[in-house]
Amino acid sequence: MDIQYLMRQAKKLEKAMADAREQLAEISVEAEAGGGLVKVQMNGKCEVTRLVIDPKAIAPADVAMLEDLVSAAVNAGVEKARVAADAHMASATGGIKIPGLV
Repeated sequence: MDIQYLMRQAKKLEKAMADAREQLAEISVEAEAGGGLVKVQMNGKCEVTRLVIDPKAIAPADVAMLEDLVSAAVNAGVEKARVAADAHMASATGGIKIPGLV
């Protein structure tokens, strides 16, 4: 094996991974809970970029329900964002699974 070739390939992979990590902020996923009463939008870095709460979900007597709906929507959003980020990183690395990338 040519060590120089391997080093060039490693540098290409490193650049592809860095570029892909930067692009994670551009990925957008949306999840909802309570039949759309609470919607959350997240980017590929699992950051909440938007949270929408339908006024019907705001009942002063039932704050616990709203808290549960927000938690459920955020958790669903995190799962979708992770799946999208994993797919994006896999395409950037040519399908090579590298632990701890995302």
